[in-house]
Amino acid sequence: MPAQAAPAVARPFGPADASSDQALVMRARAGDRSAEEALYRAHVHAVAALAMRLLGRGGDAEDVVQDAFVTALSRLSQLRDGTLFRAWVLRITVREVHRRFRRRKLLRVLGLDSGRADFELAQLAAPALSAEGRAELTRMDRALCTLATSDRLAWLLRHVEGYELAEVASASGASLATVKRRLVRAEQRIARHVNHHPDEAPHE
Repeated sequence: MPAQAAPAVARPFGPADASSDQALVMRARAGDRSAEEALYRAHVHAVAALAMRLLGRGGDAEDVVQDAFVTALSRLSQLRDGTLFRAWVLRITVREVHRRFRRRKLLRVLGLDSGRADFELAQLAAPALSAEGRAELTRMDRALCTLATSDRLAWLLRHVEGYELAEVASASGASLATVKRRLVRAEQRIARHVNHHPDEAPHE
């Protein structure tokens, strides 16, 4: 059975309260700490959900959330349009996830990474999903672990987070053509792994 994309569960780049963000960003730039706290409260759930689904581990996700907001709030002068704060902090989150994946790779080389995840695709499934469907999602989780980091993140952003292709490119800091190539590689490798090579060793 061909590997199917997991259901999209969120549209983090979708509309938030852009006018409120604009006002808060202006106040935060002027040194208003309460405005920084308001920006954090308004977007922390979206950032945390994205980090958790991409990384699969609560501890790593918490660190990413903290680092993403520290970076975003310390660099507000670089954000020309305050209404885009949500998309901007999510792009920073994706970059922080990339860094965590590189760290995991080093830890695996040193034998210090357990490889266990706190979050799996099956957790996104509707309660009515069949046992066979849940088993398929579990196989897809294993297949995702075999992908190169850039390919894995592109696939997750597109098929789990529900990003449009242009949003995937923006969040990844890559061209649209590059993102399309990553998605093709990911989909082909997932299909091979799920259907033919369940024990294939991870590749980074």
